Amino acid sequence: MPSVALSLCLVFIVWFLARDLRRRTSVSCAVWLPTLLLLILGSRPVSVWVGGGGRIAQMGDYAETSVLDQMFYLSVLVGSFAIASWRRVKWNRLVLSNTAITLLYLFFALSVLWSEDPIGSSKRLFKDCGMLFVVAVILSERDPLQAIRAVYFRCACVLFPLSVVFIKYYPDLGRAYTIAGEPMFTGVTTQKNSLGEIILVLSLFLVWDYSETRAAGIRLPWDRLLLLLMGAWLLNISQSKTALICLVVSSALIVRSRRLASRMVSRVVLAAALALPFLLLLFQTFGAIIQPLVQALGRDMTFTGRTDIWEHITFTTVNPLIGAGFFNFWGGRGGLAIMKSMNTPIPSAHCGYLDTYLDGGLIGLFLLFCLLVASGRRLTASSRLGRYQALRFAVLITMILYNLSESTFIRLTPTWFTTLLVVIDFPFPKVNRGGLRARLQGADQNNRLSTSERPQIVNQ
Repeated sequence: MPSVALSLCLVFIVWFLARDLRRRTSVSCAVWLPTLLLLILGSRPVSVWVGGGGRIAQMGDYAETSVLDQMFYLSVLVGSFAIASWRRVKWNRLVLSNTAITLLYLFFALSVLWSEDPIGSSKRLFKDCGMLFVVAVILSERDPLQAIRAVYFRCACVLFPLSVVFIKYYPDLGRAYTIAGEPMFTGVTTQKNSLGEIILVLSLFLVWDYSETRAAGIRLPWDRLLLLLMGAWLLNISQSKTALICLVVSSALIVRSRRLASRMVSRVVLAAALALPFLLLLFQTFGAIIQPLVQALGRDMTFTGRTDIWEHITFTTVNPLIGAGFFNFWGGRGGLAIMKSMNTPIPSAHCGYLDTYLDGGLIGLFLLFCLLVASGRRLTASSRLGRYQALRFAVLITMILYNLSESTFIRLTPTWFTTLLVVIDFPFPKVNRGGLRARLQGADQNNRLSTSERPQIVNQ
C-alpha cells in the first residue's frame, strides 16, 4: 500500500506541475532555481534526500558540512546571480534602494570579526545574503507576479502531497519524537514547527493565488482549493499553533476590503504588531492579558518551555551592544552554558528577536526594527491596498508575529526568503505604460489586467 500511495502521489504532482506549466507560459525556466531552493528550505537538505535519512542535526548554529549541500547552495546562488546579471539587474541600485537591508547585512558581516566561529558565520551569512540573487531572478521575470505565483504554487504541489503520504504511510520519514519523547508529525520536514512554517507560507500564497484566479474570471480554482485543504489537514495534525494564528491573521489581511483595506487600518495593524515584541519583554504583565488566549489554544504560559530559555538570556549573556557574532551563539560558550544549566539541547532561543540580540546585540535589534518599520511604512503608503500589496503587507505582519515564538529572522528559512521577496525595493527596468510597476507597488486598485493587457519589461 505505501508504494501505491507514493506512486499515485508522484503522478498527482507531475500532473499539477504540467498544468501549471501550460497555464503560465510567460514564466521562464529560470524560475525553477528559486523553486528548487524553496523546496529544499521547506523540507530537508539535499544530502538527506539523496542519502535516504530522515533525521538531521537540529541545532540552531548547525553549519552545513555535506559537500553535496554546499554544492547545491553554491550552484543555486551563483546561477541566480548569473541569470539576474544577464538580465541587466542594476546591483548598485538594488543596494542603494534597500538601505535598511544593506546595513543589516553589513553589520552582521562585520560581526564575523568577533564570532567564535568566523568561518561558520561567514558560510551562513553568504548563503543568507545570496538569497537576494534568487529573489532578483523572480522579480526580473517578464511578469514577476506570475513568477511569484508559479514558485509558491509549484512548491505546494510537491511538499503538501508528499507530506501527507509520508505521515500516513512512511512513519520513518514523516514522523519523529520531540526531545521530551512526545510523538510529532513532520511530513517532508524534520520538525513539526518546520512543517507548520511551510504550510503557513505556501497557504498564504495559495490564498492570494486563489483571489487572483477568481478575479480573472475562473469561478472555482479547484486545484488551489485542493491544496489548501491538504494544508489545513497538515496544519491541524502538526499542532503548530504559531503557524495557525499567523495564517488566520494574514489571510484576513489579504481578503479584507473597503474600509478595512485603508491606509489608516494598515498602520494601526502595523503599530500593534511592532508593539508586541516590546510587550514580550514585559512578559509578566503582558502574560496576564494573553493567558486566556494561550489556554484556549491548548498551550501553557511557558509557551511549551520557551520562557525557560528566555529567562536565561539577559544583558550579561552576551556583549549587549554587539552580540556574539552572526549565527554563532548556540555553538559557542554562552549557548553551551545555557544548555548545561537547563540540562537539555537547545536549537535556538525560539524567538527571532532574542536570537537577533544574541547575534548582534542591541545594534542588531535596532537595525532589524529599522528594516521592519521602513518596510511597513512603504507598504502602507497607498491609500488603498491592491491584492499584491495586501499580500506583501500580510507577509510582513506574519513575520513580525511568527518570530515572537519562532526564530527565522536572517535565517535560511522559507519565511525569511519570502520576507526578502516582498519587502525588497527592486530596481525594475522601464515598463511600457508603467502598468506593471504600478501593480507591483500596489497602486493599481483593480489589479485585473488580462494576459494580453499586461505590459512587458524591456531592457534599458
